[in-house]
Amino acid sequence: MRRARLLRGFDETVDVRITLAACGTHDRRTAVFPRGRPRTGGIGIAPSSTRACGGPALGWVHLVALGWLTMIALSVLVHVIPAFTDVVWRWETLARRSLTVYAVGVVVLVAGFCTGARGILSWGGTIVALGLLGYAVPAAVTLVSAFRLGRVEAAIARALGATLTFLLLAAALGVAFTWALDGRLPATILVTGAPIHAELGLIGWLTVLIMGVSARTVGPIAGARSAQAWRHVTAGSAEIVGMVAAGAGFAIRLPTVLWIGTVVLGIGVAVYVIDLSSILRRATVSHRPPQAFMAWAALWLLLAFVLGVGTLRGSPWGPAFVYVVLMGWLGQMVNAHLHHIGIRLLSTAFRGDDDETRPGELLSVTLSWTTFVLFQAAVLAGVAALLLDHWTLHTAAAAAGLLGWVAMTANALYAARRASQPTPVISLLGIR
Repeated sequence: MRRARLLRGFDETVDVRITLAACGTHDRRTAVFPRGRPRTGGIGIAPSSTRACGGPALGWVHLVALGWLTMIALSVLVHVIPAFTDVVWRWETLARRSLTVYAVGVVVLVAGFCTGARGILSWGGTIVALGLLGYAVPAAVTLVSAFRLGRVEAAIARALGATLTFLLLAAALGVAFTWALDGRLPATILVTGAPIHAELGLIGWLTVLIMGVSARTVGPIAGARSAQAWRHVTAGSAEIVGMVAAGAGFAIRLPTVLWIGTVVLGIGVAVYVIDLSSILRRATVSHRPPQAFMAWAALWLLLAFVLGVGTLRGSPWGPAFVYVVLMGWLGQMVNAHLHHIGIRLLSTAFRGDDDETRPGELLSVTLSWTTFVLFQAAVLAGVAALLLDHWTLHTAAAAAGLLGWVAMTANALYAARRASQPTPVISLLGIR
């Protein structure tokens, strides 16, 4: 009975036409989505509200995943790869310029989703893939050079190489999907490929990357490290194994394999959250907002796993699952690093590489906590809106998120102004 119910989630994706154009238009494209509310995570990711359209919703998802999270991740890796592996970038100019190509592709892709104009999607997807390929080639050559160094450097290089591989695989599937949505490839490839595409991007690329990088960055942020080094290795490995197993379950239509992969993913999540909680409980750094962002990101990760399991069991929680993964788990971890590592980079840019100014000395405490509260409110309201199909909560989530961005941007400008001064100054507004 359970197997039959799960397979219905696959079967309901066949021969369904949805509107990918903006609201109010009638340009229909052949696509493959579930009837009614989504049953499988990664396929039905458009908001369930009848006021939302598939195309703009997909545009928003890719704007956040590619335009915000992945762009920041790739930009940070320019600094992380040499810092973590003690190697010098090869063809760094190519990697940096490829990010510009990638950014152009993201703009075109999102425009294609939001407007539904024929031909734009495939162009956008192709440009994104070319930009990523131009970045990945010098990154791979650089990481390979780390294999000749110590055991730790080689292990880090392999882990970073694996995440970049998952990103390229997700991009390859994404290109195929954009061509299918433009009518240039059979739309049936979306049936099985869509959840695998989402898994590769959200888990194999972003989640595993953040888990791995945070194992190194949580020390400066919290002033404490993991009591047991095997935990972060176990968490990351479990996410990779679970993702592969779950993807195989989707591909071969075997719910047992899918559930085995899901259980392994849950083990990875549990180990990571336990380890991070232990570190944050022992934190000694007095600058607390980045630690708060990390703590709540872990809570959102737990909620995302619960929503994902519920989606696989047939509950209409797919949109909320994707939203909390992007804005809750991944988004708040990025915010945590922006409030610490990001400000450290800003400080050294103004004061030199030898600068030891702490982020808490440059940021406004008031704005930091305001940003934190607004973003958590945005995630909570957004999840509730998608679960309850409540348009007022959608509006509240958007307003809180927008205000959060305003507060964080103002705080970054405030920090830049203070960092540009030879000595710390007191703001005329009295904000510290």
